[in-house]
Amino acid sequence: MPEIIPETLLQIKDLKVQYATRAGRVKAVDEVDLEVQRGEILGLVGESGCGKSTMGFSILRLIREPGQIVGGQILFNGEDLLQKTEQEMVRIRGKNIAMIFQDPMTCLNPLQRLDDHFIETLQIHEGVSAKEAYQRAANLVDKLGIVADRLTDYPHQLSGGMRQRIMIGLALVLNSDLIIADEPTTSLDVIVEAQILELIKDLKVAFDLTMILITHNMGIVAEVADRIAVMYAGKLVEVADTIALYDKPLHPYTQGLLNSIPNIRLEEQKLEIMPGSPPDLIEPPSGCNFHPRCPRAMDKCSQAEPPMKEIESGHRVACWLYD
Repeated sequence: MPEIIPETLLQIKDLKVQYATRAGRVKAVDEVDLEVQRGEILGLVGESGCGKSTMGFSILRLIREPGQIVGGQILFNGEDLLQKTEQEMVRIRGKNIAMIFQDPMTCLNPLQRLDDHFIETLQIHEGVSAKEAYQRAANLVDKLGIVADRLTDYPHQLSGGMRQRIMIGLALVLNSDLIIADEPTTSLDVIVEAQILELIKDLKVAFDLTMILITHNMGIVAEVADRIAVMYAGKLVEVADTIALYDKPLHPYTQGLLNSIPNIRLEEQKLEIMPGSPPDLIEPPSGCNFHPRCPRAMDKCSQAEPPMKEIESGHRVACWLYD
């Protein structure tokens, strides 16, 4: 059989996002390079405040003052989104790139019934009749495990898990090329979280999803992601296939994240605590941002920033240990 060559859907080059504060400019995303292939789920992980959500919002140009995208390119299907007008971005949002936000209760209009959300979305982007839009919504929510009769309900009448399914449905109803899921299970209990993850896996097969899954939970990406990108202090430190990253994490930060995950199958597991705190992004450390917390830091780590290198096929890391 001929080898299937992955198609690059999204390419981020040297992306820089900063927030202006009284104390100085926060480098929330700093010189990030990343690709997303069509048909894959890419997990974007890291501690809170590392820049994951900022990068997700940047793709859709949803960064608002005092935030600003100050450099780089975001190539979607070969076109730079940073060169688009706001009117062009309005047409792209939802239709070509959709987003699932953390808290569906704050994203759904409490004064609109659920069917109104779907009908409005379809009429704005595709101009279909209200009847056709309702039927498409009914068929879709049925696949999401929600009976069509619930479309006449208001958001407050649904459980947290059902509201999140509705948010997923609004992202799918226009057959978007890319879905950005920003901490989609944060507000859910573990049982509902497991159901949502199982739903995402099923939808990947049924809809050939391309998704960026943003989370701080390493256990979630282990279940659903094809590749994982690890962020620390606004920078990417490691990118690899999921199996390769869990089997052989290269960066000390990635190793620390994985060692801090409880495993009920290990009787004598000793959880490791990563010392210190993430750095001040107004005045980040010299050299590698992680070196003040790194157990394997060398003199060079504080003197120069390590470049991202490919160590094995598809496995890239920014660390002087692999110089």
